[in-house]
Amino acid sequence: MQHTVSNTFASKAIYGLISVLAVLLVMEDHPPAAWQAAATLFGTTLAIALVDTYSETLAATLAQRRRLTNAELCHIWHDVSPVLIGAQAPTLVLLLSAVGLFPVAQAITIAQVVCMVLLFGYGIRVGQLLHEQWFQQLASGLIVFAIGGLLVGIKALFH
Repeated sequence: MQHTVSNTFASKAIYGLISVLAVLLVMEDHPPAAWQAAATLFGTTLAIALVDTYSETLAATLAQRRRLTNAELCHIWHDVSPVLIGAQAPTLVLLLSAVGLFPVAQAITIAQVVCMVLLFGYGIRVGQLLHEQWFQQLASGLIVFAIGGLLVGIKALFH
């Protein structure tokens, strides 16, 4: 059971981090105030977690043709919550900027780096759960890192 929980956490956190990275890339051109940036990142992950919860609840309700129990709803939230929890490190970077540790433009860059490092780390974790060989684990991390890099590349290409 622990492997399933870890794998679910990593996969949902990756989903949240890719979303946060996309928002950070947009912020880069017109940096908002640090508090606004932090609230925007938190709001983004909250909205994604809520819509994921809603869609999972709707799918389960339609599949079972009945109202879900509280235990089933709690299970869905437990599966979805890593989208919100696992992607908050970049938000914390922006909060540090809000209290004056560094300028918001620098915080956005640091938050992007944090996203990329976490994407790689979560990818490695998924690789550890799926593969025994270190090079396959590394490849898993690099694949997730490359997906984040694709976003960065698209932004660089069109801006």
